[in-house]
Order: sequence, then structure tokens, then C-alpha cells
Amino acid sequence: MCGLIGIVGTDDSAYESFVGLLNLQHRGQDGAGILTVDTKRYQFNIQKGSGLVENVFSERSLRSLRGPAAIGHTRYATIGRRDPNLLQPFLDDESGIAIGHNGNIVNCYQLKEELLKADPNTCFASESDSEVILQLLVAALANKKITAEGLFAAIALAMEKLVGSYAVVGLTKDCSLFGFRDPWGIRPLFVGKKETGNANSVYAMASETVALDYLGYTDIQEVAPGEAVFISLDQKVKRKTIMTKTYSPCMFEWVYFARVESEMSELPVYQARFNLGLILADEIKKRGVEADVVIPVPETSRVAAAAIAESLDIPCRELLIKNRYVNRTFILDDQAARQEAIKRKLFPIAKEIAGKRCLVVDDSIVRGNTALQIIKLIRAAGAKEIVLVSTCPPISSPCYYGIDFPSSSELVAHGRDELSVASELAADKVIYQSVEGLKKALGQTSLCTGCVTQDYPTDISCGVEFEEKRAVDRKKQLSESR
Repeated sequence: MCGLIGIVGTDDSAYESFVGLLNLQHRGQDGAGILTVDTKRYQFNIQKGSGLVENVFSERSLRSLRGPAAIGHTRYATIGRRDPNLLQPFLDDESGIAIGHNGNIVNCYQLKEELLKADPNTCFASESDSEVILQLLVAALANKKITAEGLFAAIALAMEKLVGSYAVVGLTKDCSLFGFRDPWGIRPLFVGKKETGNANSVYAMASETVALDYLGYTDIQEVAPGEAVFISLDQKVKRKTIMTKTYSPCMFEWVYFARVESEMSELPVYQARFNLGLILADEIKKRGVEADVVIPVPETSRVAAAAIAESLDIPCRELLIKNRYVNRTFILDDQAARQEAIKRKLFPIAKEIAGKRCLVVDDSIVRGNTALQIIKLIRAAGAKEIVLVSTCPPISSPCYYGIDFPSSSELVAHGRDELSVASELAADKVIYQSVEGLKKALGQTSLCTGCVTQDYPTDISCGVEFEEKRAVDRKKQLSESR
């Protein structure tokens, strides 16, 4: 899962990309990059670095990223976390194409072998699946002038081969911005327009609407599943739906990943999380659970917790105080790092918890690290009873589309029912959202729910190979860190 931004039509493209990435920081903390095109020299300028966006770029570095078009990327790693060669955007200078990618290509190793067999001189600088997308485009555009029609044809050829999830933004050396989305619509992508007051318009693409809203873009539209968009420097916009499959947006975008200010598939994330809370409250009532206080786990469960509290007529209290300087623990390197960060991340207000029956609301329960530590904290604060509720159904299977659910063995719900999970997490009771409740809350009849139902929208047969290689990569990282 990564954050993407693309801008064309303003000399402030690099700065706008920087601000856009700040608003997409929650989508990846491992590193960031911005690439621009200098129209005076028709050359790419790029800066990438590990860490948070504000630490990668400075005022001086942004001034050096000249040009009226830019793309930016903030990285969430699922493989090779510390490898700087995996930072995006990726560039093929000879062909004049650069891209940033959000998602995961399930058959990337197979495609890489095919590309090398077809042309042994194909250059791969890293193990990234995003480079496979780039090289598919490069191969299809070999020795051709890049036009909208030519690029659409190249994207069509790539879509025929790519299996998995992908939202892509890219730049050509003549300052044309392009983007496309996988035919299932698993990963999100939006396009917006901003009037400048001098008869010119600026266009932008981003992973979430919040980044475009913050930058003042209007007429924000979702890039359709399987659609490609091409925007030239002279403001000519061409759009084409190239391929569509069964629409299957990732449910985890609404549940956890997207910012609450964003909107996906015409459903505000805020409303989706409120709906999840209302439906979960009905289930809590059916089970006859009683509580004295509803406690949200910061940050993403707050809206659902408010809905539950309103529905049950129980006070909702912020009794787990978050240290704002600790970033998202879910996307840290490994179990030990996550557990240590959780200890630093939250602190309970013990006097308000002591002697109370606590309904603790979290957006989801993945590995159980956060939940276990939180329950220990609340128990130590003197809680009489702890019922943990999750707005997401039990996550018991891997994600092959870019979210770091590495393997079934690491997932606390794998092979366990609610009673067993409660015992594992030292809670008095655990209540999960149902799959039916999830779909009702999101208003989507078709979703990507592979991690909770094992019903994946694409073929995942190549995913086993990916997971094996990722496991090797993780072991290597751990040995190097010792």
C-alpha cells in the first residue's frame, strides 16, 4: 500500500507533490520520492530517500526539482523494506517514462522471467514488482513516439499480462501525466482539476481525494477500474476504459487505510466507518453485552466507536491517549518493532477505567499485537471487564494485493473462533463484524474480501511464490539487524 500524487500544469508541481504526499503519509512511512521534468532540458529530475516525507525533502531540494509536471510516491514496503533501490518513482530515461505504483503484482516473478527471455538486455535495478510494470510499458513502446493512443495500447498489453492490484501514475519526458487503475479497481486513484485564473488549468491525480481537496482541486473524479487517463502539458485530457473485470475495491481502504476525510466509490470514509459502528452495535445488542464505557483505539476506530456509543446510549470516552510522535505500528518492520512501538504509542487514563465494564473498539484485529498490549494496559488500569469489538470481520488469510498480511500463521484469527481469539488476547470477549455487515456498511455488493473470505478477485496461484520470497527477504532483514 503506497501513496501516489501526480501534477501537471504548474511550475509549483514539485511543491504541490510534496504537500500532497504529506497528506498521503499514512499510506507509507518507509520512504518517499518526487520526480519532475525540466522542460528547458527535457530531462528528469528526481529525489528519493528513506523515512518520512518531511525528512526526505527540504526547501532547497524542492527548488531543484524544476518543471511543470511531477509525480510523487510514499512507500509502504511489503518486501525489501530497507533497500533504497526500491524507493519510487522508477524511471527509464532512455524511453522517457517514469512511474509510481500502489499495489502488488501477484505474478511479478513470472513476468520478469518472460521479459528477460524476450530481451536479455532488459534492465531491472531492483526486485520491485513496480519495475515489472515499467518494463512492460517500455517494451510495448520501444522506439515509438509516446502519444496518448500509443500509451493506451501499451497499457492494454500490460493489463493482459498483469495479475494483481495496481494504481499507477506516470510522466513522460514531454511533460504528459498519465495514470491507470487495475481492471478490478482494487487500488484507488482519483483525478482532479484546478483553475488558475489565467485561462490555464492544473490537473492532478492521487490515491485519495483528501490530497486533492487539500491542494484546492475540484471536479474530482474516480479513475474507473481498468481506465487510463492521459493529460498533456497543453491541458488536453484523454480517457479510455481499457479492460474491466468484476469491480472489487479493497474493503480495508474504508476500514483502516484511507484517511477519514477521503471518499471512495462515492462513499465518504467517515460515513462508512459510522455505518460499520451502527451495524456492530446491533450485534452487540443481540448478544446482550452490557458496558459502562466505550473506548476507541486511536485513531481509525473513533468514528465507529462514536456510532456504537450513540446506538447503545453509553458514554464514549477517549481513555487511551496516543503519543502523536509514534507512527502507525501496523506497517512497521517486524513483530518486535511493532510490539515495542505499541508500548510507546498508547497510555490509559486509569482513574476513568478502574472498576468499569469496557467496550474497546478497534478498526480491525490483524496480528493481535496492538490488541494484546491494549488489553494488558486496560486490565492493569483496573477494568472490571473488557469486551473487544472489531469493525472488520476476522482477518485470517493473506493479502496478495499490497497490504502487509504476510502469511496466515501471523494472523491471530487464523484457525481460531471468537472464543479462542479472546483467550489469546486475554479479553473477556471478542466480537467481530460480519462479512454481511461489512458489505452493508460499505454499500458494495462486490468487494475484495480475500483476507476474510479467501474469495480473491484474481488468480493467486503465483502468490505462493511471492510469499516464499518475501519470507526469505524478512529472514534476511532480521539477520542483518541483529
